Amino acid sequence: MADTTWRDQLQPASFRGVPFFVDSDSQSVGRRTQVHEYPQRDKPFVEDLGRKTRIPKLAAFVVGDDCFVKRDDLLKALDQPGPGELIHPWFGRMTVTATDCDVSHERREGGVVRFDLTFVEDGEKGFPAGVPNTSKQLEESSETLLESALSRYKAAMAIVNRARLSVAALQNSIAGVQMLIQREFASLIGLVGSVEALADMLINAPGNFSAMFRAQFARFGQSYTGSSTKPYNSGYSNSGSGSGSSGGAVGSGGAVSGAVVEADPLFMQTVAKLADTEPGFTSFVESRRDVTSKLEAARTLTAAAVADSVASSAAGGLATVAVVKAARELVRDMLLVHAVRTSAAMPVVLPPAALPAVPSLEQQVALPIARPEVPAADEIIALRDAACEALWGAALAAPHEHFTQLESVRKQLQTHLTQVARSGVRLVQVTPKQSLPALVLAYQRFGDASRAQEIVTRNRVKHPGFLPPAVLQVAQE
Repeated sequence: MADTTWRDQLQPASFRGVPFFVDSDSQSVGRRTQVHEYPQRDKPFVEDLGRKTRIPKLAAFVVGDDCFVKRDDLLKALDQPGPGELIHPWFGRMTVTATDCDVSHERREGGVVRFDLTFVEDGEKGFPAGVPNTSKQLEESSETLLESALSRYKAAMAIVNRARLSVAALQNSIAGVQMLIQREFASLIGLVGSVEALADMLINAPGNFSAMFRAQFARFGQSYTGSSTKPYNSGYSNSGSGSGSSGGAVGSGGAVSGAVVEADPLFMQTVAKLADTEPGFTSFVESRRDVTSKLEAARTLTAAAVADSVASSAAGGLATVAVVKAARELVRDMLLVHAVRTSAAMPVVLPPAALPAVPSLEQQVALPIARPEVPAADEIIALRDAACEALWGAALAAPHEHFTQLESVRKQLQTHLTQVARSGVRLVQVTPKQSLPALVLAYQRFGDASRAQEIVTRNRVKHPGFLPPAVLQVAQE
């Protein structure tokens, strides 16, 4: 079998299926560049801007007794809008768009019509596409959950006959709640610094208890202020009559009629002076630690609620049990809202670009590399699963309306943290053969000595100068 020659590889030229002949062709190739020249330098810096656009130019013709018919067919193909398929004699199939083309006739070349064809290769359409802001969606869902939790607490406390509360039983039951508030909401210690203070608030001013939590969460960046003289009641609407911060009228049957669950204006002035603890993002490590702490506290309250539902409710009376249940569920929901908003503040970041060259260690000491923090995908996925589990556990015992809000938040949380994890890096296991500084391992693995603290923090190394010769978790890239 004879070897294939260049003549055998030529292809009959056509555009949109209309054939023609080609005498010669030309095409721009190479790279687009920008030359930067500097004073006192003999050599310039050449910036690469990408490959040049392919612009095939063909000197074509059609010939024959029916040359006018062939000419008109080719003109019709050239006049059609949009890209079409060009069969190039030397380059083969190409998707191009016809641009500046000329047609000419010459009397001495009877039966021949010549074309100067110019095409431009077709590229990808880079139209902008809408991308959902999962962080904003999750924040909006958390706000709805917050209002639902406050309304649920208000409805539960409005029907409680607080005249029949057992103070001793209430204090014993809410001791764990007070400890969690003191640990997780440090700014509220001055208001509920003891079990006695918390019990007094729940008995005499239940509206203050919910209002101080509402003040901890600014509504989409708007801080809580006490400049207004109108009492802030967290969006509550009181169906009955009566006023005051400590309860309502007691009917002849012992039930509370038209109970008011509203914050005291003087108390709200005090709350307005507290520091705003609206969750924000500082680092993935700090956010993950904060969310984990809130989720553990929420699971503790969920477990306590399940235990109370199994145990007898005789101790302290039904009124005491109802108050404890309402307070516990409100604190648990506030912990979940805080965890959700902290998760919403986690950004979806792009992985840092690979370094074009590895600077020397001396250069990195003098000028550290500035690289954005990228989360570890495995850690974010574990956090996502734990948060979804906590929200689902709270939803199992919730009424239908509140269950709907918890489920909506859970789905939005799963979507957002999945996006955050997708932008992260995977962790791999590395075992040094001998003890070495974290600075050395970071330079060996990433060419970036500034990432030494990342290795130390993730593996909880006691001293950054002595990494143990054991299995270490480091980023894949």
